[in-house]
Amino acid sequence: MAQTVLRTVLESASRSSQKVFVEVFVGLNDPYSPSASFAISEMLDEFPETLVNIEWHNAGYTPAGSDFDLPALYNQRGGMYGVGGIPHSQWNGVESTVGGYPNGNWEPMYNNFMNIYDGMVGDETPYEIEINGMFDQENDEVTYDVTVTMDADMSSTNQQVDIFVVEDNIWSYWGAVGIYHNARNVARNWITTDGLDLTISSSGESQTFTGTFDVSDAWVSDSVKIIAIVQNYGNPKQIYQVNQININDMNPDVDDDGILNGDDNCVDVYNPDQSDVDGDGIGDVCDACNDNVYVLGNINGDTDMAGNPVVDIFDLFTYVDMLESNEYNDCTAGTMDINGDGNLNLVDIWYLMQMILNGDN
Repeated sequence: MAQTVLRTVLESASRSSQKVFVEVFVGLNDPYSPSASFAISEMLDEFPETLVNIEWHNAGYTPAGSDFDLPALYNQRGGMYGVGGIPHSQWNGVESTVGGYPNGNWEPMYNNFMNIYDGMVGDETPYEIEINGMFDQENDEVTYDVTVTMDADMSSTNQQVDIFVVEDNIWSYWGAVGIYHNARNVARNWITTDGLDLTISSSGESQTFTGTFDVSDAWVSDSVKIIAIVQNYGNPKQIYQVNQININDMNPDVDDDGILNGDDNCVDVYNPDQSDVDGDGIGDVCDACNDNVYVLGNINGDTDMAGNPVVDIFDLFTYVDMLESNEYNDCTAGTMDINGDGNLNLVDIWYLMQMILNGDN
């Protein structure tokens, strides 16, 4: 079961560019499927940074002894798009093709697919996806973090994150045409079959989804990837972003401080001592605000010689300046609502003045 952890951060970024995600529903023993699969294979080699795919194999056209077909997942995913005949390709969830050419004749399919790809790649999207984690080869277990970040506002209504596991470049016999060819990014698992709720909706927010899965002994681990998408589960089922990573390319310790990402209180900055003086779970080297200092009323964050917070007339002056300029910093969020009504205004200044005069600091 994937567990969800929500982190909201304030940051600025340029508008993200859309990658293209194509799901192709095929079968090794279907005479027309090779044309679609082979064409997409050519495109994957040509556009490795901007095209991502999953190949779903139909049980009715999968030879005996093959483990390619996942009937329940195929039916659920195919049902989202009304898949009937194969080959069926679904591009970013909203544009589809049905049918192919005999004898593995992939060139006409390539030309058709290129027109769709060119019309989608590079479109603006508010989402960026980052995947990281760790592959424990001794126990054949993968731990992953999928982080979705927004650089523009968009409603979160019906927005879901889906996470898939695929195996790439499986040398396969396409029996209906008598050709050996790699099957690309064959679906091995759909971890989040009901989707994970994406709750962020504003620029600068991010949300992280964490989970684990087992790597089967039947898979070639060097070819196993994680794919994550942001998809609207309403109508149309638009996919707004996709990303992928090979499980061997994940970095379990991004800052090389000897502390694994999941345990590190400052993931991107080297801090082997994990010092956290205010105990807020954010390492000191990443934490601009010492919560032991920025207490209620200490607007300017000053301290005495012993490091204790000081609330005095200078905090009153600072409060007035901030209120007039309407400019605040991240550290003052918990220091300024003196009367606890959820608003920052002249009433708080009056309460702060009383606090200082009465020595309640």
